[in-house]
Amino acid sequence: MKFLGNIVLIIVLATIIVPVGYLAWRADQPMDLPQFKGYTYYEYLAWRKDALRQMAINYQAAHPYAKMGGGLDMCFNVEATGSFLLGLPMNEFYTLAGAFPGLEKYVPPRDRQSIPQEVSLLTFLPSWWLTYEKYVWYVTETSIHTSVVYCRLAGTPPSSSSVNP
Repeated sequence: MKFLGNIVLIIVLATIIVPVGYLAWRADQPMDLPQFKGYTYYEYLAWRKDALRQMAINYQAAHPYAKMGGGLDMCFNVEATGSFLLGLPMNEFYTLAGAFPGLEKYVPPRDRQSIPQEVSLLTFLPSWWLTYEKYVWYVTETSIHTSVVYCRLAGTPPSSSSVNP
């Protein structure tokens, strides 16, 4: 019984530690989509946070009596938290649907084009990451249509060489 318990513990740890470790490592590598211009995920988040903060500062200076709930980082915090807490597990499920096609019926029809094809055990984590990158870009592109004026940041960052010489 102790042996079986150890096996279950190893499986549980592997299903948590390996994906978390991979995603943390991958976030520090240049992103695959050309729209990110060679940024790592961490660099992209830093650029986005700084740019959104500056937009909030400029808006506050131009509209001193406007209420800005949530502080200067509200736009970034909402976007990043939503992308991470919603996007990461959602895109994991989409990637699982790529490995197990029977799960596709649980993906909304409008999102089925986001399901990666021919996912295997060896390609699961890279496929998940790429699917998440595509989701982050989608969130970035659609943020210019938000109802909060000072959160409307266009998605294209400057080239990474101009930020990190």
